[in-house]
Amino acid sequence: MAHQFGIDSDADARWLTLTRSVEAGARWLDQVLQRCATPEGVLSCAGDAALALRLEPLQRALDHPPPADFPERLLSGPGLSVVTTRDPEYPPLLAQCSDRPPFLFFRGALRHLTARTVSIVGTRKPSVEGRRAANEFAAAAARSGLSVVSGLALGVDGIAHDAALTAGGCTIAVLPSGLDRIYPARHQHLAERVARGGALVSEFPLGTPPRKHHFHRRNRTLSGFSMSTLVVEGGRPSGTLLTASAAADQGRDVMVLPWSIYHREGAGCRYLLEDGALLVQSTEAMCAHLGVAPAPEGAASLPSEPMPVERRDKGKLSPDQRALLSLLGSGTHSAEVLALQLEWDLDHCLACLSALEIAARIQRAPGGYSAMI
Repeated sequence: MAHQFGIDSDADARWLTLTRSVEAGARWLDQVLQRCATPEGVLSCAGDAALALRLEPLQRALDHPPPADFPERLLSGPGLSVVTTRDPEYPPLLAQCSDRPPFLFFRGALRHLTARTVSIVGTRKPSVEGRRAANEFAAAAARSGLSVVSGLALGVDGIAHDAALTAGGCTIAVLPSGLDRIYPARHQHLAERVARGGALVSEFPLGTPPRKHHFHRRNRTLSGFSMSTLVVEGGRPSGTLLTASAAADQGRDVMVLPWSIYHREGAGCRYLLEDGALLVQSTEAMCAHLGVAPAPEGAASLPSEPMPVERRDKGKLSPDQRALLSLLGSGTHSAEVLALQLEWDLDHCLACLSALEIAARIQRAPGGYSAMI
C-alpha cells in the first residue's frame, strides 16, 4: 500500500532516504523494491553477494536516516504520499513501461492514479484557436469521465488542467521537480487546485529542482499514464514533440489536431500526422477513439474512477490483438510467455495487451492475463 507521510515520523524519514537513493539508478531501485517493498524490507533483505554489497550503503543510511522535515502545506489538505511499483495504486499503464519510475510522490486521492486517463499536451504559447481547443477537448474528456493528464506547464498544459477542473472532472499534473518545488512558480495556485481535484505527481525526490534533463523524464511518465496522448498545438522542434515521441515509443496512440500550413505552431502537429499520428477534428472523434460516450456541455462529469468499457466487436481488433486473444484461450499467461510464443518484442506485446484490457476483452490475473468470460 502507498505510504502516507505525517503519521509515523520514523517511517517518513526512512522513505525519504529510500527515495533519494534513486540517484544510484532508477532501474536498480525498482529491482530492490520488487524484492523488498518497504524501507523496513530493505533493512532485512538478504540476497546474493552482489546484491548485498550494493545494498550495504542504503541499509546503513536507512538504519540512521536524518529526521523528516516537510513544509506544512505538503501535509495539509490532500496530504503527501508515495507509491511504488509494488503497490496496487501505482498507475497500471505506467507500470507496463520499461522505464517506469520506481516510485511516485503524489498529493491527492489514491483512486485518481488508477483512473482511465488521456494525456493532453501542447505549446507554452498557444494561439487563440489553440487555447480554445485545449479548453474544449480537456473539458470534453473530463465530462466523459476521463482524467486529464498534463505537465502543469504554461500554455496548453495549464489550460487543460483548468478546463478539466472547471468541468467538474479530475486532472493529474506530472511535475519535473519535487512536489515541494512547484514548477512553474506561477502555477502554485493551480497546483493546489489540482491536488484537491485530482493528483499532483512527481517521480523526483522532495527538494529536487526542475533541471533540464528532468523534463524528458517527466514527459515519458506523462505519456505513460495513458493509452492515448492528444497533441493540441506544437511547434517543431518542441517539448511537445518529445512527449508525442515518448508515447509512440511506449506503444501508445498519438492523436493530433490539424492546423493550417501557415500556422507556425502547427508545424509539429503536421509532422506528427505525416508520421502516422491519428487525425482528430472534434471532441466527439476524440471520445469515440477513447471508447467513451461524449457528454453534452454543461453536464456533470462522470466519475473518474476506473470504469468498465463496452466490449468492442472482435472484428474491430487489429490482427495482432486477435492473435493475442486467441493465444490466451481460457488460460492465464504472462506477457513474457505470450511474446515468446508469438515471437514479438515484449513492448509490442504489452501494447496489445493494454489495448485489449481497455477494450474489456482481457483482465489481469495472478500470473499474467486472462480472457474475459
